[in-house]
Order: sequence, then C-alpha cells, then structure tokens
Amino acid sequence: MANATSANLKLTVQTTGENSGTWGQITNTNLLILEQAIGGYGKDDVIKLTGTLEGNLNVTMPDSVEKTYIVQDTCNHANYTLTFKTTSGTGVALCEGHTYRLWSDGTNVYKAQEEKVWRAITASDLTVNTQGAAFTLVYSGDATTGWTYTEK
Repeated sequence: MANATSANLKLTVQTTGENSGTWGQITNTNLLILEQAIGGYGKDDVIKLTGTLEGNLNVTMPDSVEKTYIVQDTCNHANYTLTFKTTSGTGVALCEGHTYRLWSDGTNVYKAQEEKVWRAITASDLTVNTQGAAFTLVYSGDATTGWTYTEK
C-alpha cells in the first residue's frame, strides 16, 4: 500500500511497514513542513509585504491548503491594488499600513480580522458639541477611522 498525503499540510502519511531505510528522511521532511507552518516571523504564518507597487499585484497562496496567515502590508500602493488570494480562487484586497489575519479554506482567502492604523489626534481633529450636562466629542478623521464619544 502506498503512502498517503495529509489534506491540510501535505505531510507524508507513511503506511505501516513501508519505507524501510527512508522513513527517517520522510519524517524529517514532515517535521520541517510543520516548522514552517507553525514557526515564527518570516515563515509561512507571518508575512510582511514591503516595497512600492508598480501595478496591480496578486500575492498567491497554493490551492487546497487550509491555513491562517498574519499579513502586514507596509507597501506603498501608489493607486494600485494588492490582493492576497489562492491560485484559482478569490482573494482579499489589502490596504497599505494595515495588518490582517487572513484564512484560506483551500479555495478562497477571507479576512478574519483587520488591525486599523492609528495616528496621533490633534486639537484640530476634534469637535465638542455641548447640550446641558452632556457633551459629544467627535473625531473628524477620515471615514474609516472617525468616531464619536458621548458623555452623559
């Protein structure tokens, strides 16, 4: 009976009694795949994208691999689109300066979580509206980072 391959990480699943004299090499390869899947920054779990886009760009992950990724987009998009996707499926358009937790079901990539980029707030960013004993503090940042705080 031939060896099988695991569905998610594509590890070699050895058949009992097979691979005499080569099981150690196969096991070591499996352990290296596990290290890459679990390991720290700069490996397959955490990806930092850098540089300036000179056109629309796809960062492509292989099909049939179910996995989560942390992706930090530090690229200058220069009015271009950066998409994180699988080879044949759909993907997620990234925004420069944001960090994402993305996941692939083996066919498509989805956003699990997005970290907003925070900047210092200055007095000119704020408006105070008062009504009797209550006031509302309004941050006038862009549409994706604006907020309102009401004290009663």
